[in-house]
Amino acid sequence: MQTTKSQTELIQRRPILSARQIAVTVIFGAIAAAFELLQITIPGYLPGVNFSLSGIWLTLSTMIGGPIVGAIVVLVDAVTGQVGIIGWPGFLIHVLILAAFYPRVYRIQSTPRRLGAFLLLTAVALFFQYWWWIGLYSFVLKIIPLQAQLALQFGYAYCIYLIIYFVIPAILLAAVPKYVAPQWRWPWQKEKETETESQVS
Repeated sequence: MQTTKSQTELIQRRPILSARQIAVTVIFGAIAAAFELLQITIPGYLPGVNFSLSGIWLTLSTMIGGPIVGAIVVLVDAVTGQVGIIGWPGFLIHVLILAAFYPRVYRIQSTPRRLGAFLLLTAVALFFQYWWWIGLYSFVLKIIPLQAQLALQFGYAYCIYLIIYFVIPAILLAAVPKYVAPQWRWPWQKEKETETESQVS
């Protein structure tokens, strides 16, 4: 008997997360949880409140693994942190903004311009993240009045957090860019589009 074209074909579907993304999730999720549980922070934010280093893991996991990985890592960070799960939406805002524009930043040829664009992107993402914390502490938890929040959050604290979120990822982006290449895609994005965006022209 002759074979026909009606034979069943096995179609391989690309998984949501690649092996690389799973590894990034596990590594940075574990680091984030360890830092929170061990309370490894930088003092000087408020009396009894320190600067968290979670921004480092948020930024690196999103740069390397994409928005889904970044979202999972900050979920772990939020759950193990002092604020708890209510802090996750604020981190998620930052992840989504960073993931939306990072591939374009990565494709910039000039290293100084790329770092400048990355600094701007980090500053904008942090700015929008801050409004979640302002609303949370002023209107939901009602711990700090709005005016005091604005003066506090957008004063020196914003600059310190910008340094935390920017410096180490920027060093890697400048020194070893291939290790922080956006080799990931959004769930609706085709694979060919991803390969094109991850290339530095």
